[in-house]
Order: sequence, then C-alpha cells, then structure tokens
Amino acid sequence: MVVYLSGINYETNKQELDRLKANLFDLGCTIITPEAKELDKLSWAENLSLRFSFLHSSSTIYMLPKWKESTIARIELTAAMDDKIPLCFSPEDIRKLITTLES
Repeated sequence: MVVYLSGINYETNKQELDRLKANLFDLGCTIITPEAKELDKLSWAENLSLRFSFLHSSSTIYMLPKWKESTIARIELTAAMDDKIPLCFSPEDIRKLITTLES
C-alpha cells in the first residue's frame, strides 16, 4: 500500500513523524512525503501539480494531526475526496484499510 502523508510543515515534530513512518513501514507501506523544503523552489502551480501526481499514485492519503492548519493539506484532502482516494487519520485507519483490502 502506498501512503501519501499530508500536512507536514515546519511545526511537524520530526521524531513523531519518524515514528509514524516506521510504524507505517512495519505495516508494509510505501510512504510518499512531499517535503515542503524540496518543493519551495517550484511555483505554486508546479508544486500543486507535483503533489497531485504523487497523490494520484497513492493508495491512501494520511492526514497528519495538524492538517487543518495547512492550506495545501486541505487542498490535498479535497483532491483525494474528489478522486475517492481513501482517507486515513491514524495508524489504526491504515490497519483497517489493509485488512479490508486483504479480505
């Protein structure tokens, strides 16, 4: 399962993010993290286009705890909903989705 992490920003706790990534990796997930610092050199349109291409190649979108504070995360959530990409808000959501897909 390919998991797109949404809501990473300068306030994201790196240790918590690393723990989450390790947890998802242990579940057998491939993780896509569009790091803002890497995309800052792009125009807004290029940034969104690249993020959407990552999102559309993912099995699910995982919304980090402070996603509501990020304009781009809200846009990503809306795009995921429009494309009927499953939404996850916790590792338990990922576990349930994996169990559903394996059934």
